[in-house]
Amino acid sequence: MDRAAHLARLTQAAGCKLLYTLKPFSFAGAMELLAPHVAGFSVSSLFEAKLARRVLGAKGTVHMTTPGLRRDELDDLAGLCDHLSFNSLSQWTTLSPLLEGRAARGLRINPQLSLVSDERYNPCRKHSKLGVPLPALEAALAATPGLLEGLTGIHFHTNCDSRDLAPLLATVRRLVDRLGGPLKKLSWVNLGGGYMYGPKADTAPLAEAVELLREGCGVEVFIEPGAAFARSPGRIVASVIDLFDSDGATVAVLDTTVNHLPEVFEYQEPPDVAGAVAGGPHAYLLAGCSCLAGDVFGTHAFNEPLTVGSQVVFEDAGAYTMPKWHWFNGISLPSVYALTPQGRVVLKKSYEYHEFETHCGGR
Repeated sequence: MDRAAHLARLTQAAGCKLLYTLKPFSFAGAMELLAPHVAGFSVSSLFEAKLARRVLGAKGTVHMTTPGLRRDELDDLAGLCDHLSFNSLSQWTTLSPLLEGRAARGLRINPQLSLVSDERYNPCRKHSKLGVPLPALEAALAATPGLLEGLTGIHFHTNCDSRDLAPLLATVRRLVDRLGGPLKKLSWVNLGGGYMYGPKADTAPLAEAVELLREGCGVEVFIEPGAAFARSPGRIVASVIDLFDSDGATVAVLDTTVNHLPEVFEYQEPPDVAGAVAGGPHAYLLAGCSCLAGDVFGTHAFNEPLTVGSQVVFEDAGAYTMPKWHWFNGISLPSVYALTPQGRVVLKKSYEYHEFETHCGGR
């Protein structure tokens, strides 16, 4: 929890309120530990909202935004969420009136300032589904001045895994410049996430962005990092179950799979492996145990040889593992352990056959 406490101090010093977004890691036990360090949680679905409110109880705030907002879930969401940001003007027009007098109504904005080179993760890509494009919002306000009557805040999310907060400041400057008047009528702004700021980060751009919004527009400011909390504390501990030669390379088959660490397959980047040494004397192609040919973690070398039963530890695996892992080939999901402050390893969750059968539609 040292990292959570430090993030809370950095964010408080910058003048804004810290939320934890459930997307990268939504394990209830971890959320219970994080809750005292944050103002609340940020969610993207009804199920996440239910879990967030269950963990928080009556304390703390829940922020919600999703392009998949459904009318038949709106009543439930209104009872769970304090802030709900509509993703489009059509959502606002048709669903916003149903929330009047309940959750604080917001709107997700697309500032159309692309900061991410990989289009798969770029919220501001061309034809983006995420938020109201800034020019479209300006045009709508000019044509129908009362369109956003009842709007209390805006939400935006424009980056992904950035360790530099300067792009956030650039985004806020654009919004203040283009929406200065309407912003002064609001009570809150959610800066979204996508920033991996930690103990050594330069948070001056965050503080300046918050000051622009608080002093210039008089709004309360939230930020909702997720991976910044979860990535480094998480590890996947695998064991070697087979070793053999394949065309001159030694393959080490592990009792896990890229389906349990899916960002390795999505990004096609080798993971961080504990003890791996560049140019080490013992090199292995680390492979998962599924029948997918591309179920590999890359070639990694070690100072000591691996044997059947050796442990291989993937570092920085806390973000986007559990929410994305799945049962391909019927391979069991990893058991989840917590390391206590006293150094004890405690089993928190293991997966059994009946859960696989239920997942497959069995009884």
